[in-house]
Amino acid sequence: MDFIVSSTQNGAAFLENETDKYLAINSGLKSRSFIGVDTSKLKSLPGLIIYNDDIKNWNLEGVTEIDSKMFYYGPYIKGKTLAELEMTPQILNELTSALYLIKDRKFPVHQFSLSSVFRTDDGKILFFPPHLMDFLNTHRLRKDSMKMIYPWNNPSLGGNSARAFTIATLAYKSITGEEPFPGTDEDEIEKCIGKKNYKSPLMSQPELKEKIVTLIDDSFEGKGDLSRWREVLEDWLIDGCLNKEINDFEKQKIIDNQNKIENKRVKKNVLSRFFESNRNKILAAVATLVVLGAIIQAPLSKALAPPETLGMTQKEVVAFYYESIKALDTEALEDCIVKKAGKGDINEVSTIYVTSKVRTSYEGSSGIIDPEQWILDGMNPVIPGVQIWGIAKLKIKQISTDTFQATYEKWSPAPVEDIDDNTPQMPKGHLITDIIHVSLIKEAWKIDELKRNVSNL
Repeated sequence: MDFIVSSTQNGAAFLENETDKYLAINSGLKSRSFIGVDTSKLKSLPGLIIYNDDIKNWNLEGVTEIDSKMFYYGPYIKGKTLAELEMTPQILNELTSALYLIKDRKFPVHQFSLSSVFRTDDGKILFFPPHLMDFLNTHRLRKDSMKMIYPWNNPSLGGNSARAFTIATLAYKSITGEEPFPGTDEDEIEKCIGKKNYKSPLMSQPELKEKIVTLIDDSFEGKGDLSRWREVLEDWLIDGCLNKEINDFEKQKIIDNQNKIENKRVKKNVLSRFFESNRNKILAAVATLVVLGAIIQAPLSKALAPPETLGMTQKEVVAFYYESIKALDTEALEDCIVKKAGKGDINEVSTIYVTSKVRTSYEGSSGIIDPEQWILDGMNPVIPGVQIWGIAKLKIKQISTDTFQATYEKWSPAPVEDIDDNTPQMPKGHLITDIIHVSLIKEAWKIDELKRNVSNL
């Protein structure tokens, strides 16, 4: 079957032969790129056409090579990919509703791409076949990925929160005319995303409605939701995105406040770059602080104060020990133990505590995420700098009068072999079983022996 290309766009093309017209996915790749690839798998899942509450399949009908480039084609539909369109509130609303409708379906598109979503002229949203798009997205030219993929995806998020992040980035671009996380390369963009390093949209639109600003901020924090975006966008379409009741005085007040916040953000970026360029020196200083902390454990007032465990039962002391690990409270840990029991935990918590304080001082955040929350969010790989650290799924049971068993998962960041590598990685996980013995010492129960068994998850 001989085809001619009647027109092309970023991600799509229209083909014709003597009798029919077709919508095609413009792979941009030559045939040799598919050598050794199971092309039947690429076509195994259809695309989806969503309109209101209706979902229909869009099935590929074939593949053809034209001018050394491969085109996968299916039924003809008029329209354009999102890469070719200005992101209006109407299109945002259609896209959000479509994503919401398929959020519970098995539709494994790993990365959102502007060139893999097609809007028809009558307002339908077509998601191109996911297996094919995943393959094409990983083989796109770098310059295309910088525009089509990286600015709109947070690799540390998944599911509903990931889609809400995408809608927030597109809404931000619609409001300000700029990408929220610009960069000259993938690493720079992902660093900005990981650190939530963006200008408030109020810098461009000081009259922007508070609920839109809040939802953008929440979505960039990983706390967004597609259902909230649907409500906000429906209101946006009816009544606009600006608060019409703000007068000139209030507007100037918002501008002045945002200028102060922006100046702080710029200063923090300077400090962040300093930390990255002097990482090894700072980490060495942190290690020195930990050693000093081990020598001077606590102020005299703490030494004279009664232990926090006074009045607790045996089991309460054991539970308090693990709660103190989660809270990075070394003084409370000291109150739970005697002799050498738990010293390794205290040293580790001391290191994490000091490191978190250093990061908080120059970034405004410790960078530590509780593993319980990470597990609830889907256990997705995280970019370097985001630390999954702590314990999860703790269970404590008494096995004799003075002996307890604690089982839990322990998570810590993956080892950093190349500090310039920003590939998302899974943290290290271990399954731990502790056998704990407690004794009554000076009117308070304390852990005097802790035996630990560790296995990889």
